[in-house]
Amino acid sequence: MTLFNKSYYDVSLCQGAVGSGGGSGGDNENQDILSKIKIAMTKNIDFDTLGTNIGNKLNQVIATGVPTEISYGFVCGFSSGLALKKFGKVASIVLGLGFAALQTLSYAGYIQIDHVQLQKDVERAMDLNKDGKVDAKDMEQMVDKVLEVLQFGIPGGAGFVTGFIGGFRSG
Repeated sequence: MTLFNKSYYDVSLCQGAVGSGGGSGGDNENQDILSKIKIAMTKNIDFDTLGTNIGNKLNQVIATGVPTEISYGFVCGFSSGLALKKFGKVASIVLGLGFAALQTLSYAGYIQIDHVQLQKDVERAMDLNKDGKVDAKDMEQMVDKVLEVLQFGIPGGAGFVTGFIGGFRSG
């Protein structure tokens, strides 16, 4: 019992391009699709020559030093991204505890906080493009600046950025 009928082979294999001429007659009609693909893949392929050619090309690529630069950049980027994420978590805990402490002291009557002025000062510090509002453009500018500083002079910048994103998303 076959899984697919003859008309399926004709349509899916470009009118029987794999197998015996248009799917007409022969033992190929009774074979499943995986057998046909396996037969097509193994015909006239010298695996020794193929392996030698692939090995030679890999040696040439490795000799250029590019894989080493990319992997070095990736490891540095991953470590930097992970460290920056951990630092961000610690900073948010410290800021949160500081805010809670200030609010507690204010509630108890020991200090007075001018929240309007505090908000203006924080927004002024975070408004990197000086357009009067803190938005996604400011965040984008901050990320660009951080990446510029962190990957300064490191070969394999694409590997660094990829590693940085991976490190920041993990942990």
